[in-house]
Amino acid sequence: MATPYCSQADLIERFGVVELSQLTDQTAAAGIDAGEVTKACDEATSLIDAYLATRYATPLATTPTMVRKWAVDIARKFLWKDRAMADSVVTLNYDAAMSQLKDVARGVASLPDADGAIAAGSNGAVSVRASDQVFSDDTLSMMP
Repeated sequence: MATPYCSQADLIERFGVVELSQLTDQTAAAGIDAGEVTKACDEATSLIDAYLATRYATPLATTPTMVRKWAVDIARKFLWKDRAMADSVVTLNYDAAMSQLKDVARGVASLPDADGAIAAGSNGAVSVRASDQVFSDDTLSMMP
């Protein structure tokens, strides 16, 4: 697996030790379960790569600021599991990240600070292949 786009340190910086401990520690004594956090970060990275691969070579060599934000918001939602309410900031941030990822995948948005090149065969040019001409002036003039 490639280096995840977020880490436990990133999640702590944005959401704090207390929240991560509450989400990952079932005994309420040991603190943050690093394995659970790593799993959530890996899953977030895989999901992000699935969308970015339509436009960028993945995994990205460096993590752009926006990708890191998406990764922490997605990983946080994965840690919350089904405990996050539909109108909670956790779910709203996850939904915003997914919407933005979909925009990048569709080509509506891009990652200006990404150093990953546009995926092979996807240079932004449009190509059209037409079949051979079926009708011409000559063939049409022979019709009754």
